[in-house]
Amino acid sequence: MKIRTMTPLDYEAMDEKMRILHRMHVAARPDQYAETEHVYSRDDFEAIVACEQCIALAAEEEGGMVGICLAAVKEPKALHGNFGNTVAYIEALYVDETARRRGVATALYEETARRAKALGASGLELMVWEFNQPALAFYEALGMKTQRLVLESRL
Repeated sequence: MKIRTMTPLDYEAMDEKMRILHRMHVAARPDQYAETEHVYSRDDFEAIVACEQCIALAAEEEGGMVGICLAAVKEPKALHGNFGNTVAYIEALYVDETARRRGVATALYEETARRAKALGASGLELMVWEFNQPALAFYEALGMKTQRLVLESRL
């Protein structure tokens, strides 16, 4: 397996993986997610791969791309005295079902962390929906901790 930086030529492969990931969210939370043909437009994706503060990684095996990770280093916010805490926010991490439990997601996460640190980030953040227990268990196994809980009540 090889982890590499994505290029604009990776749009179709990335788009396919994002559609699968998005459909999972639509199925679990149709009140929060709507069907869409493309999660990222080609222009949005090209902006991400051109962005100096963004991380766009592909995991490849002989058969092609098996996983992706998209992240961006965010400027610190002056909330609760948390000055100077620049973080990289992982927007998406996805691995094909056929490539899971082989270290692909871990390799993507670790390379994202390495690159984020090189860009000045002091930590990684991401959001996981409660329904996605496998992802939550994966991130906790990597040492990530719950930062906050968002509770809801439907009216």
